[in-house]
Amino acid sequence: MKTFRFDMKRLAGPAALLVVFVIFGLRTEDVLRQFGLAAVVQGRQIFEYGAQIGLWFSAAFFINRLVAVIFWDGLVARAIKGRVPRLLKDSTAFVIYLVAASGVIQFVFHRPVTGFWATSGAVGVVLGIALRNIILDLFTGLAVNIDRPYSIGDWVMIVDNPGSDENLVGCVQEINWRTTRLRTTSNNMLVVPNNVMGQKVITNFMAPGERSRFEVDFTLDFSVPSERAIRVLSAAALAVADAPQGPLSDPKPKARVTGISDLGVKYRLRYWTVPREVSPARARHTVITSVLAQLHQAGMTLAYPKQDTYYAAMPKRQFEPALLEDRCEILKRIAWFAALATDEVRRLSEAMIPRQVPAGTVMMHQGDTGDSMFVLLEGMMEVFANSPETGEEIKVGKLTGGDVYGEMSLLTGAKRAATVKAATQALAYEIRKEHLAPILEARPEATEAISRIVAERRVATEQAMAEAVIEEPEERVQSLAATVLKKIKAFFSLALHGAGHILAPPIPKQST
Repeated sequence: MKTFRFDMKRLAGPAALLVVFVIFGLRTEDVLRQFGLAAVVQGRQIFEYGAQIGLWFSAAFFINRLVAVIFWDGLVARAIKGRVPRLLKDSTAFVIYLVAASGVIQFVFHRPVTGFWATSGAVGVVLGIALRNIILDLFTGLAVNIDRPYSIGDWVMIVDNPGSDENLVGCVQEINWRTTRLRTTSNNMLVVPNNVMGQKVITNFMAPGERSRFEVDFTLDFSVPSERAIRVLSAAALAVADAPQGPLSDPKPKARVTGISDLGVKYRLRYWTVPREVSPARARHTVITSVLAQLHQAGMTLAYPKQDTYYAAMPKRQFEPALLEDRCEILKRIAWFAALATDEVRRLSEAMIPRQVPAGTVMMHQGDTGDSMFVLLEGMMEVFANSPETGEEIKVGKLTGGDVYGEMSLLTGAKRAATVKAATQALAYEIRKEHLAPILEARPEATEAISRIVAERRVATEQAMAEAVIEEPEERVQSLAATVLKKIKAFFSLALHGAGHILAPPIPKQST
């Protein structure tokens, strides 16, 4: 109701002006008598013309504002659930004032309107030739408002070169007589002539629905198996799904093989976003950053021209987890193994058991017993835990390439702290108690460093599940590290005396 009252106030000015001229026109004769007989004839004619012209144009002013408030900003704006383009309002105003001008010519100056229109037609031909581009902009703008291929607030792309990254992308801010104004992702105003908008192919990301699909292409070497590449790419997109600047998790991002080239196999990663909430450029950045991180963790690189000349041994381009040496290199990139020496990493690489995990497989259930941990090399898994308040199972995190889970059960014999389910096809390696025990027996000081890493991961998990932690993070790490160390000693029955204090860098993401 307040909005309606406020809009009605906008009519006060034109209405008052109209009333003034009406009263002034009625009282013109009384006013003119004060000027004497010499000024009556000439003055009356001038004042009469002014009063009548004022009546016509003030009436036009009032009618134009009335149409804008009630029709355009009222009925039409509610119908389209958005702002009405300025061009439509200006077109209505032009017609109203043109009718007022014709009325002044016909009824005030008593001149035939046909002559006026005939003269204006000849002038219009000349102006039309001189201003053909402006007129083209005008009529294209009218066509856009009638056809409505895009509306104010829509994210659109002006396709200049199909398949190119150089196409113009922006959010429609205004559609006026000559131009359409777009706000780009860099927060700049892009002014595009309407005739250009009419000639180019326009992609509207907001129609027919707000969710829009985007694609990013990657090329990997021929030596990378396609199922492995699809697994890593899909997991990378899912890892950032529903992030503040990431894609949607529903529909689910997908990777597909689209072809081959001289460089290798082409893959296309498809994902969905709502451009009104996340700009296409930011979502693309988030997805590509995640893909590069997952490729690096998996020991893979994007394909590149192989025209290098090597006078020594050619460097390793791709790592294959099935090969022992490559598996060792991949494990060295995981912070959890930073406390182990190279030969110890190699011994674990030899002993651990590969697990090819189909999508949807539950790797462990919360509350189960276990004496092993898993190293996720490729793919993505989701972590679920029962809510302390309701007991309902909720998703508390994600695991991607380079994450470990189940380490508390391996090190301390504790029950599984969460349920882990494969969101995509995944490759994981299982490390059992008998695999790790010889290493800890041979070098007990590694136990303290591992306990420190486990404590840091557990604190990070607690902070992710709660908005605040009562204890300071460092105090919590020291306290929890001491507790974990005691449990490891008891579980492995080790006499670890005089172990040095070794600090290892924290490993990111969730612990189970």
